[in-house]
Order: sequence, then C-alpha cells, then structure tokens
Amino acid sequence: MASERKKPAPAQGLGDILKGVVRKEGLGKRQLQGRRLARKVLAEKLGEKLAPHADVLSVKTGVVTVEADSAALFQELEGYRRQELLDAFREAGLAVREVRVKLASGDA
Repeated sequence: MASERKKPAPAQGLGDILKGVVRKEGLGKRQLQGRRLARKVLAEKLGEKLAPHADVLSVKTGVVTVEADSAALFQELEGYRRQELLDAFREAGLAVREVRVKLASGDA
C-alpha cells in the first residue's frame, strides 16, 4: 500500500497567530482590567462634575493615555494634575511611568 500523505494545515495569517497568543496569554483581559481600574481612578480623582468629560483611552507599557473633551480640562490635566493622576494610578496598583493627555477631536 502506498503511504497516505497528510495535507498540510492551512497557513495562518499573522493576525490569527497574534489573536491566539493574546488569548492564550490572557493579555487582552489583563489590559482590559487595567483600563477599567484606570477609569475608576480617573473618575474618583476628577469627581462627578469633571469625570464625564475625560476618559482613559489606553493603558499600555506603563503609559496611561487620557482624553479630555475640552481645552480647559486638557490644560488642567496636562498641567498641574498630571502628577496627581500618576500617583493615583500607582497607588491603585497600576505600573505606570507616564500619563499622557490628549484633546478630543471635534468630530463628535
């Protein structure tokens, strides 16, 4: 009898491979938990009046990116409240080395 050859598995795209790695390592879940925690900390620090006007866009490699929807809040966060936020994120257990603030685009 002739030996049967197995068909090679279909090639995976890079995106599929990366999704598998993220899923296997739980990276997506960990990042999502970090973002939720950062949002909670931001809301607590800004209070109920200002919190609806800012959001945590991302928590990646030690950098928390916060978006403000007004120029005045952007200036406040970019200026004298940046260190306050950095300290608060660290106290909450996030390994943060930098807080970046950006102004939301007016496309909303």
